[in-house]
Amino acid sequence: MKSRYLLLIVLLSFSFGTEYSKADDGHPIAIRIAENGGFAIESMWGLKVGAGSVGKLDASAYGLKSTGKEVAVVEKQVVVHRAANEDSVSVDELENAPADDPNAIVVKSVSSADWGNTKLGRRQFAIISVDGLDVYCFNQVTPQQATKWVEGIAKDQLSKRPRVVIANGITFDEAACLSISKALEPTLFVVNESLESCGESKVVAVPHNTVAVSSKQDESETRFVALGTTPYEMSDEYSELFAKKESACSASRDMFAKLSVAQMNFKPANGTHTPRWNAEHMMGRELLFFSQIYNAVDPAIPVMNLNPKQMPKDYKYAHEDWTGAEEARQMKRVEDFTRRFGYLLDGMDLNKKAKGSQFWTPLALLRQMERHYNEHSANVVKKMQLDGWPK
Repeated sequence: MKSRYLLLIVLLSFSFGTEYSKADDGHPIAIRIAENGGFAIESMWGLKVGAGSVGKLDASAYGLKSTGKEVAVVEKQVVVHRAANEDSVSVDELENAPADDPNAIVVKSVSSADWGNTKLGRRQFAIISVDGLDVYCFNQVTPQQATKWVEGIAKDQLSKRPRVVIANGITFDEAACLSISKALEPTLFVVNESLESCGESKVVAVPHNTVAVSSKQDESETRFVALGTTPYEMSDEYSELFAKKESACSASRDMFAKLSVAQMNFKPANGTHTPRWNAEHMMGRELLFFSQIYNAVDPAIPVMNLNPKQMPKDYKYAHEDWTGAEEARQMKRVEDFTRRFGYLLDGMDLNKKAKGSQFWTPLALLRQMERHYNEHSANVVKKMQLDGWPK
């Protein structure tokens, strides 16, 4: 650990399992910038990867808890993943990790042995592959090292996956960013705050520290973005409504987390829904309604519809073998998604129909989601008193 720069992997328990198919490619990730120039990447389903300089990385700048159990120093190429129905996140060396998990985050450090005689330290540059994207992280090398590296790249060495570049260090000037952009042709390029343009492209200045990106974005040209270093802060009205919705969701998750697979799949004799349907329905409605609004503001957020069929006879399990604990994690993933991109609600009138929504105002939607979690959770509790409830 002699190098000043180390790759930091931030592990949270609400990550996702292998049951999600390759359709996860295209889900939005968030890129956050910290005051010290480091950055963090958050996947749709909860895994987080961050990089920064030791002694300067402030985990709280990413909105993360700075506990020893959640932050680990990694010096090798790794895969970050978690199996379904397990709480623990795994960090395996690349050659020892599961080969068939499309939802893992793969962190590949680059050295001179990998890309020719560029003299890049193994822990000074990384390619992070997540949800159909390759994120090239240059913020821990000099512009001279970065441009020398990219100028030596043959196009056939690059994967076919859409690319994102993070080169937000203050020393990355317009010339360096243009050189990197020409070689990598990214869909998104995160540059430092001092840049107003890159060639003929205007740099979009974002006042807060977060931007969304996905592999399904229709980007014919590189989008240059400069992020602020402070997290977005909701208005008091929005904060109160989000807190009430999340409190109702938390209580619902606590109830579901205690249920077995058999209990989740319990079919009442009265023809009403299984507990699993209630969990999928609550999660699915929040995901759909908020992704519709967010997509209308920023196309990087796709519209995501995981809502099950409404009638019991038409319903099919999304994950028949998930425990209640895993369904609770799924609910938490969606809750995190809604808050993660809540900055897209900025400036929306609480009492006017939200952009992208067929009929919801932000006020009505947030209140309805609070009621929705309470009502469906109460319905599941009633099922526990019915004949045939599995013990």
